[in-house]
Amino acid sequence: MTATPARPSDAGNPDSRAERGRPGPLLWIAAAAALGVFLGHDAHRLAAPFGPSHDGFNAALFMTGGRAIVEEGPIESRLGASSRTLFGDRVVYAHHPPLIYLASALAFTLPGPVEARARLPAVVSALAVLFFTVILLHRCGLGPGAAALGLLVAFGTPMFFVFGAMTGPDGLGLVPMTGLTLLWQRSRRGVDPPSWALGSAAVAGALTSWQASLFAALVGTALLVERRRAAAAAVLLGTAAGAVLTGLWILWAYQGDIGGFMNQALLRAGAGDSDRVSILQAARKQLRYLHDLFPVGSWLVVAVAGLGLLDLRTRPLVGVSLGTVLGYAVVFKNGAYDHSYWLYCLLLPLPLGAAVAADAVSRWLARHRLPRLAAEAFAAAFVVALALTVWRPSNDQSQNRIGAALGAQARAIDWPEGQRYAYHTFGGDGYTDLLPWLRFYARREPFGIDGPASVPHGQLVLRLVDGRLRADPGERQP
Repeated sequence: MTATPARPSDAGNPDSRAERGRPGPLLWIAAAAALGVFLGHDAHRLAAPFGPSHDGFNAALFMTGGRAIVEEGPIESRLGASSRTLFGDRVVYAHHPPLIYLASALAFTLPGPVEARARLPAVVSALAVLFFTVILLHRCGLGPGAAALGLLVAFGTPMFFVFGAMTGPDGLGLVPMTGLTLLWQRSRRGVDPPSWALGSAAVAGALTSWQASLFAALVGTALLVERRRAAAAAVLLGTAAGAVLTGLWILWAYQGDIGGFMNQALLRAGAGDSDRVSILQAARKQLRYLHDLFPVGSWLVVAVAGLGLLDLRTRPLVGVSLGTVLGYAVVFKNGAYDHSYWLYCLLLPLPLGAAVAADAVSRWLARHRLPRLAAEAFAAAFVVALALTVWRPSNDQSQNRIGAALGAQARAIDWPEGQRYAYHTFGGDGYTDLLPWLRFYARREPFGIDGPASVPHGQLVLRLVDGRLRADPGERQP
């Protein structure tokens, strides 16, 4: 982190000219380090079998839809929302916007292990977010050392290298969110982006994730407040178009009956009978998640992200992005309680806030009579501490390994040709779509039962015995 002299008086003016040139080598070195950790640390996870973990659940769920688009066609599969088993049983899952299914379908057509293909949309999205963030930090006029440190605070973390490789709406949705933020920053610095680019980013966000749709709507509102009417109209119209298309797709997928979709939304929000946790309980659980996924700490993560509100160069960007992430978590508090990656989109405001903090420290060091390399020594010590903590296995990494081991065992099962259901004793009775990893490999509908005595002779039932998946023969006589 190099000490920089005081910037000109217009440095904090959002209407001043955009930063000239390209990001310096220090920022690209930091990005390369984050990329190295992302691709190199625990690399086997990128092609690990699907199993009972957040990563295995999501990868199998959306690749099942992608496979349905390719094998059954986009119409029959309702663009991936509806998928059938070998015996014609269908499951409809349209709880998220449809673009993720289309990305998974494209990945399914590529060569290589299907597990690696399932995670390819997430990996490509993570690389795009990292690239966009480098450009964004530069365009915000932050010093190269401070920007590099801010990038590492956000992207040199388990949150990024664990969940950045998990195909899910938030991971893919962060791409249009970051891209739209970059376009907004260009507008703030006096370079009006094309309306088609703003509208396209908004449409892509609304077709990818609910959180990205909310963010786009708030960016459009902020542009309206800033009296950039043309830009605001492009973003708001794009958001509305994406939301309408998503709504029509959901109606099509559920054939007009969206009761199940609404029940899921109420469950995530904790409304009515599903009000099982309070906002305080959800916040406490998220603090434990953040402590595990961000080496800088738990509550400190949000505080560091919020420091971007103190600088005019980043204030509106951080205000809208941080407000979106936290507001989404408050509204869907049950979802925040259950999912460690619910605040994944903190990777947008966090590098901005961390860079602002590093920039302030750099200025303070420059104003005081300290050894010439004090700023560099401080930055080096921080990076070393960050690197040491990053290699500490997170709880989600451990769960991914356990889930992948069970998934490998499920993948190896040779099911009897005439067995219609994937019987199991994992909990829950009857038909269930909550085991997408099992459904993907078995190509049969999971069916919860009490034990082998409930399964006809000649068919299999899956049981967990001493931490291993075991396929036992049915004991019920015909």
